Amino acid sequence: MEELTRRAALTRGFGGIALVCSFKLDPPTRPSGKRTSAIVRSAANMPFEPFQRDLPLPPVAKPVSQTRRLQKYVVTTKPVNVEILPGLQTPVLAYDGHYPGPTFHATRGQVADIVHVNNSGRDLTVHLHGGVTLPQYDGHPHDAFANGTQKDYRYTNVQSGATLWYHDHSHGETARTLYHGLAGFYIVNDPAEDALELPRGNYDVPLMIQDRSFNADGSLRYQSDIDLGFHGDTILVNGAIAPRMKVERRLYRLRFLNASNARNYALVLGNNRTMVQIATDGGLLTKPVTRNVIPMEPAERVEVVVDFRQFGVGSKVVLHNTAGEASTRAVMRFDVVRGGAEEARVPQVLTEEEDLPPVNASREWPLTFQGLGHAQWEIGGGGFDDNRIDCRPRLGSSELWTFTNFSERVHPMHLHCYHFKIVSIAGRKPHPGDAGFKDTVRVGPRETVVVRPWFDYYSGRYVFHCHASEHGDMSMMGQMDVVA
Repeated sequence: MEELTRRAALTRGFGGIALVCSFKLDPPTRPSGKRTSAIVRSAANMPFEPFQRDLPLPPVAKPVSQTRRLQKYVVTTKPVNVEILPGLQTPVLAYDGHYPGPTFHATRGQVADIVHVNNSGRDLTVHLHGGVTLPQYDGHPHDAFANGTQKDYRYTNVQSGATLWYHDHSHGETARTLYHGLAGFYIVNDPAEDALELPRGNYDVPLMIQDRSFNADGSLRYQSDIDLGFHGDTILVNGAIAPRMKVERRLYRLRFLNASNARNYALVLGNNRTMVQIATDGGLLTKPVTRNVIPMEPAERVEVVVDFRQFGVGSKVVLHNTAGEASTRAVMRFDVVRGGAEEARVPQVLTEEEDLPPVNASREWPLTFQGLGHAQWEIGGGGFDDNRIDCRPRLGSSELWTFTNFSERVHPMHLHCYHFKIVSIAGRKPHPGDAGFKDTVRVGPRETVVVRPWFDYYSGRYVFHCHASEHGDMSMMGQMDVVA
């Protein structure tokens, strides 16, 4: 890889990728690795319109055995071909042959035992993002298991109900493996939520949003960019390009996940219609929050309830990304098809405020880029070192962590295993939609963000890092050893 100077990387955006293209369909042509699908589509006269495919839903993972307290699963990771562009096959890495991977539905207090079989052709590890897990099951970047072997991950599901997701976290390779398909939902259901009467069943919909680029033969195009991180020219939802979804005139719970490598989103419904946010990374907010725009950085989850009774039958309501370019603005479309008897509601109180233990320590984490010699992103003046422990928080305590971004790039900072409350962003209180428990927070250019992590449940070694995947791969990662 060509080495970068600090000035080139941070002021000129060295290595960035041109993003603007139109929705066009590749004409029949011989496969070529030299022309991207964006170039081919721009030159074609055959327009490719969004909203041509119905929204696919990832299959629900089925246990191979279960008791009242334990569910056992087996998942095999392997390369497969899937149809994303009409008439073309796209090679991906997939959990159980599906892109995205199967959705796990866990219940708080019940154990899920998942055997991951690795037939991918490479070393892998599995991180349950947002999961409160014992360290040996967390998916540490250096805890990979080889091709042809398997590893057992046991999740105790002690946390509150929340939308989690799982993905590969192998050292230095997360950006590539995530980009090529290794991601899926893991939803923790809390029986205590049943009394809230939120939308459920067919009206509770997981939506994984990603950006991708394609070569003319349908294969994924990826170019590593340690400065901006990869930005694709096409938006996928649950593996389909800008799909459509039929909805009834009633309430829907939509679980948004930004599973892109580095792209942020600003989601707007129709003509700036309202959405009611009910949850964030760590689960339910204390009270619902009405919003017109849902901002999302990589790895963040936001749950909203949309009242489609505000639209008439026949309405076609587009979910826009106002932070996108020409081809990355249309995310998906909701087609209102009929009415229905409403059985759900959004209560005024969703959960009780949880008190954190007293602050035990304060830590400063400068976020910087090192362009001299080997180019890398750094936390606290150094890149990731598996042999170095950057801090030793006390189990059961809370701390104040201050992230100060000295670069011109956004860093979505993520803690493994533990959740935090945001104290301030650039000296201001967080938006009410960010007032719940989080595991990922946006730290903007030249910005300071203070969070208060709570080191509950488990002790051991975990990592924290930037979830712009190329930044994390290129050393923007530290280690904490939580001690009892």
